[in-house]
Amino acid sequence: MIEKLKNRSIWLIGGRQDPALTKSAAALLRDVKGVMRVRIMAPNRLIVSYDVRQITMQTIEDLLNEFGYRLNPGFYCRFLRTFCNYLEDIECNEGRHDQADCTRDAFITRYLRRPHGCRDQRPHYLRRYL
Repeated sequence: MIEKLKNRSIWLIGGRQDPALTKSAAALLRDVKGVMRVRIMAPNRLIVSYDVRQITMQTIEDLLNEFGYRLNPGFYCRFLRTFCNYLEDIECNEGRHDQADCTRDAFITRYLRRPHGCRDQRPHYLRRYL
């Protein structure tokens, strides 16, 4: 089975003033099921490698918030977190989406909307002889 490993950056607030904050957050995440590796890249930045089938970035963020770690509220960081959550949601739900059902439904809808009956544009007297 193919693993869906993701590497994501997590920016914390307060790590520059207290480097032990980032170290304790890394220690917390190392014990979480689905997290493969946690690296400290800067006093306020973690790189987390995890399997998206076992845990999502949203779950990791919620866990950090629950334990009192504050994530960077800047626009860029919020945008990346939201985009990552969106992508992971799609990846987690891609196996549940059945393309054949959607295609069949599209053809059925199109068939029901079309006018039925004789669709030959030629006059009636020309249709009899051809």
